Amino acid sequence: MTIGGREVLLVGQSFHGAQSLTERLNGWGFRCRIAGSMRAAANLLSAHPIHLVLSNTMLPDGTGFGLVEALAGRPVTAFLCLPVENSCLWLPAIDDGKECLGMPALRPSEFAIALEEMSRRLADPVAVN
Repeated sequence: MTIGGREVLLVGQSFHGAQSLTERLNGWGFRCRIAGSMRAAANLLSAHPIHLVLSNTMLPDGTGFGLVEALAGRPVTAFLCLPVENSCLWLPAIDDGKECLGMPALRPSEFAIALEEMSRRLADPVAVN
């Protein structure tokens, strides 16, 4: 997965209290914006250059899958957070503007590694995978 910048949009009610995720993202050099709904996400997307979108699958005014459809054609990378028992899986949805739903889901530890790797690539764009 690739991203072209450091602006991250977290979409969903659960992200308002997700300090550990936002602190980790900030520590890797990402700038976080939080939207509680699809409508709020649309407003932020129209007002700010967003490069990475992390969304819950269930939103107060729609679904993360609907948000993915709205992101089609934008140069963003997006993941959907799917709750599973006491944890979640992160579903790759868009990779630099190209839909990629159906790729293997990532467990939280794998997702953290993927985000850290993305931040390293942004810091050193010449680095080889």
